[in-house]
Amino acid sequence: MHWQWEKHGTCSFPVVRDEYSYFSTTLNLYFKYNVTRVLNEAGYLPSNTEKYPLGGIVSAIQNAFHATPKLDCSKDAVNELHLCFYKDFKPRDCIIERSPENDNYFSSSSCPKYVSLPVYMSSGVDDATAAIPWILENEPL
Repeated sequence: MHWQWEKHGTCSFPVVRDEYSYFSTTLNLYFKYNVTRVLNEAGYLPSNTEKYPLGGIVSAIQNAFHATPKLDCSKDAVNELHLCFYKDFKPRDCIIERSPENDNYFSSSSCPKYVSLPVYMSSGVDDATAAIPWILENEPL
């Protein structure tokens, strides 16, 4: 955990001053900007076989959070979807590369025009808010 703070958390200093604050802030952002819910509500469900237009996925995120995400893909599957934030934790457009393959301005060059949203194994917790109930109650952003 200390490594995550050193690599990622220190850029938020002095707004976030220590490891505990960094991790609690990260969890709060995870729940506040629920990408899975946004994509599900837009009809983009996890599937290892279904292909979705990359532009539609990005538009759903843009409409919900008013910021452009960055996607990283392996072959035709989304491996990571990044949301970027200002130091006050408001969403901002991610700094991205233009994809020469499909001329998309919103994805890394690793993503094709149509992608799958792979199904990942659950960690065993159906509702993450139940596992960490104090996060949302005591530490609003």
